[in-house]
Amino acid sequence: MSLSEVRIKDVRNIKSAHLIPSPKLNLLVGPNGSGKTSFLEAIYLLSRARSFRTHNIKKVINSEESNLLVFAKLDHTGVKNKIAIKKDPQETTIRINDKTEKKSSELNRFFHAHLIRPESQVLLESGSSLRRSFVDWGVFHVEHAFLDASKKYNHTLKQRNKLLKSKQLDTLDVWSDKLAEYGIMITAHRERYVLQLEAALCLIAADLIGEIVINVEYIKGWDKGLSYDQALKKALARDLQYGHTTIGSHKSDIRVLVDGRLAQDYLSRGQMKLLIIALYLAQIKLMRDQGKKSICVLLDDLASELDGVNFNKVMLFLVGLDIQMFVTTTDESLFGDYVSDKASRVFHVKHGRVIKGDDE
Repeated sequence: MSLSEVRIKDVRNIKSAHLIPSPKLNLLVGPNGSGKTSFLEAIYLLSRARSFRTHNIKKVINSEESNLLVFAKLDHTGVKNKIAIKKDPQETTIRINDKTEKKSSELNRFFHAHLIRPESQVLLESGSSLRRSFVDWGVFHVEHAFLDASKKYNHTLKQRNKLLKSKQLDTLDVWSDKLAEYGIMITAHRERYVLQLEAALCLIAADLIGEIVINVEYIKGWDKGLSYDQALKKALARDLQYGHTTIGSHKSDIRVLVDGRLAQDYLSRGQMKLLIIALYLAQIKLMRDQGKKSICVLLDDLASELDGVNFNKVMLFLVGLDIQMFVTTTDESLFGDYVSDKASRVFHVKHGRVIKGDDE
């Protein structure tokens, strides 16, 4: 399933745009500041109901308007769906097949976008929350029971933290037992996924970087020598001191090791870029192979991050996945080998206007 029609209204400097994209490669060409990344942002909103650039929706809405709107049709072997999102500073409205939905997660039943951009390079160097979100995004699409367990865990965690903060301990054991129960479920889902991610990553990295030994370690968020119940009891005094739960699945992380050492301490800057891209490509491949959902890959200025050889390796891999892509660039000539067939389309972006290449 892919986007067969896209309408965008008042997303940053894009006042209005209407596209009929290719189900394969779509190239967005234009100078910096023309609106190319804003187009990707609009597609991302359709998938996750939030921006990848800011938490302040006011910055995403065109400065002259009070709300934004993104609408799309999806088509797959004759099965058609419609999805839309409207956002203003106070409210988000989601429509799927002309029906209003309350949960943004409903969008992912039909469509999800996967983003790779220059800022993605911080994945292994930032705090654990970004890596945890990366893992959970992948788990969510291949482990169907994960979302329910995650919601229950987060609800239980909030309740336990309230008790710890208020020092009301009468029912703390009950909430601790529930937290351990859901935490163990989440950990099992994540551990299975990380093993699959590691296997896919090794194959892709071998092509991009060379013959190196890669391991992806999952860190549970508590002492691996203890059960979750035991770890909660051991940490109780500290939890009471700080007024929140200091160990658990909400503290989990991953480490990527290359030849037994942390990747960020071992690889060159250029190799690190390739490793991060390989991680995202591994996740995309797992989603395509197991998730059985539509995948749209958004690539923001990929060519500026890689030399010619590695850029072509990444592009060839993505083309081989047979999925829909939207790629931004300032230099159309770099993509000459990929836009010469009928399965690709080129759009020129100028001052917030998106124009199909042969319509100019």
